[in-house]
Amino acid sequence: MRYIIYILLLVGVLYGQDTKDEKMYNIPASQVTDWANKLKQYEVSDSLQTSLISDLELQVKKLEENSTLDSLIISTRVHQIDLLKETTELYKEKVKVVKPKWHENKWLWFTYGVVATSTSVWLTGQLVGE
Repeated sequence: MRYIIYILLLVGVLYGQDTKDEKMYNIPASQVTDWANKLKQYEVSDSLQTSLISDLELQVKKLEENSTLDSLIISTRVHQIDLLKETTELYKEKVKVVKPKWHENKWLWFTYGVVATSTSVWLTGQLVGE
């Protein structure tokens, strides 16, 4: 088995590179410089794209933070609205409890005042007129 591996290795080394049909290509210098310039341009474009990607990832992170803050603000506003509704209901109940009784009516007191004043004027007129 070992001899077979040695033979295959030897055949692979000897006939691994066949140089009989090797072709040479001549590339003009202008094409080489064009390719080099395009390669440099692509490298710059790639670096700009990576910086843009990092900036966008930072922006996404900030937007996610803003989203959590907005949801927190919304939940506190909802809680505040609920508390204000409860306060309104308590004020309505307070108005019912503190509502003036029938003897505390302002028209009744006005009538008492008019009757008292007219009576005092009439009695004064009776005393002076005698």
